[in-house]
Amino acid sequence: MSLHTESYWIAALRLVCFGLLTGHASEMPRVMAILDYANEEKDGLLERLVAPFIPGRGTPPDECTRHLPYRKLFKVFAATEDKRPALMTKYLDDWYEASRREPYFDRHEARAFYGYWSWESAAVTWLLNIDDASYRNKDFYPRDLVDYARTHAAAPQATDPSTAGDPIRLRCEAGQPCPRAGFWFTPAQAGSRRFFAAGEVMPSVGGDYGVTIWQWDQHQ
Repeated sequence: MSLHTESYWIAALRLVCFGLLTGHASEMPRVMAILDYANEEKDGLLERLVAPFIPGRGTPPDECTRHLPYRKLFKVFAATEDKRPALMTKYLDDWYEASRREPYFDRHEARAFYGYWSWESAAVTWLLNIDDASYRNKDFYPRDLVDYARTHAAAPQATDPSTAGDPIRLRCEAGQPCPRAGFWFTPAQAGSRRFFAAGEVMPSVGGDYGVTIWQWDQHQ
């Protein structure tokens, strides 16, 4: 699988994204070993996606082997949590036209057309635990796959590859199953810190905050 050819999207990127989103992050060392076999140069996006699951691969490069649209996601990784939803919205708005050199571009009249989907935006949304409320209905965003990952895929246990060792901040909306056993709190209610078991439905506390958002307490 040469990362400099159409195999990047046809095989490599989709293999990594689907692996992460369907709960097979533990297989990433094997996946990357396959990609390393035929590629001396590392890809900036793939390395950022697998960084929490494969220690020792070094700092992800600031270049993509297939430049557009994928390199635009580097801004999402580098941004603070509050800036990421707007940057992802912009990424999805530009995604199709920026993909004009990719094999899926302008394929809607082809016999084997199976849709336009930005699998990488889904993987990054899940990996960085981005609030996707502002872009859930965007064209090309596979929200159902992100919802599946947040329910079934194991949350990253290592660090956010965009930061210097800062833990990934987990969040969970009321009504959704708890993604990780431990202590959680919500800014919507003082003194809300409590223990939830994995899979336990997160409750709503009401108030003026709208949907209750529970956040993982880093001090377990």
